[in-house]
Amino acid sequence: MTTVDLTDERAFAEIKRLCHAGLDPETLFRRVAEPLGRAVPFEGYAAITLDPLSNLPTNLVSNEEMGGKGEARFFIEHVYFEDDVNEYGWMAREQLAVARLSDGTGGRLERALRHRLHNDPRGFGYELRAVLTADRSPWGGLCLVRERGGRDFDDREVAFMRRVVPPLAAGLRAATLYSEVRREPTNEETSDTAGVLVLDHRGRVTGYTRAAERWLKELGATEAARENGSDLPAAVWSVVGALRRALGPETTGGYPSDAPRLRVRGRSGRWLALQASLTEPRPGHHAETVVVIAPAEPREVARLHTAAYGLSAREEEITALVLRCASTRQISAALYISESTVQGHLSRIFAKAEVKSRRELLKRLFLDNLPPNP
Repeated sequence: MTTVDLTDERAFAEIKRLCHAGLDPETLFRRVAEPLGRAVPFEGYAAITLDPLSNLPTNLVSNEEMGGKGEARFFIEHVYFEDDVNEYGWMAREQLAVARLSDGTGGRLERALRHRLHNDPRGFGYELRAVLTADRSPWGGLCLVRERGGRDFDDREVAFMRRVVPPLAAGLRAATLYSEVRREPTNEETSDTAGVLVLDHRGRVTGYTRAAERWLKELGATEAARENGSDLPAAVWSVVGALRRALGPETTGGYPSDAPRLRVRGRSGRWLALQASLTEPRPGHHAETVVVIAPAEPREVARLHTAAYGLSAREEEITALVLRCASTRQISAALYISESTVQGHLSRIFAKAEVKSRRELLKRLFLDNLPPNP
């Protein structure tokens, strides 16, 4: 075994260990960066967490060379939704786990918006991306960059990243779904009251309700963020950016039929849903952006919990019908499969969810705050 092979094996073993260490998503990304850098050297990295139901970004983690936390708003607002080279959603759909920017641009990095607006101004050149997909659902992405003038990522490094993706995707999914609640939520925090946050056309906070203040604290916002809009959580800028994208001139059909919506886990462990919409402009006044923050609906939480069990596409279809209280006969008729086949799928679903009946499955998906640890 060569020195390079030995370095790769040690780095992989350390990354795999971290993926099973019960870390929260941000800590997982930061801890993984060190052993990853030994096998695939880089100067800058940025990791993103995604809502697996909408594919919208919920948080952005990067080192200081990539701008740190202060660049999250700029990147999400002005780059993420406009850049279509090796876009994470596209990579997930194409089942392309790892991609070099040089391959996606035919060797002309300037074709990528993020290179022109974000990477190149910071002195970076070549880039390697990985989409972290577990059971067909994208939970996040990872981007590594090297200084301008350096060498591109080679085939060995690409192969190592492909090897890292499955355990890291599983670790990120576990970190998102199974992170333990660190304290008992107060009565105020368990309230289902929706909060409203209002931003002007420049992204400055013009008003918010008391409930919004509570949910923003859940998402880690500081008092300064709630007062002037600086350093608001990435999830807020994500739905704002998605709304802007939906209303852009390149999007046909006018106002979107469904306002952009994402789900993200708060600090207490509770799932929150964010949704953005635009007010009508008044004479002499720009339209304002309204972000509604509230606990995620039970069916949304059920779908998120379902994603944790690694169900096949058919098993997800059957689970969705079970959630609608469909009988075995109704499921058989809806999916054009025999009742015995339905029962076989149900048995496998129960085994994966560690339950013994439909009632227990419904309780697990709807009522349990967290699925069991894997």
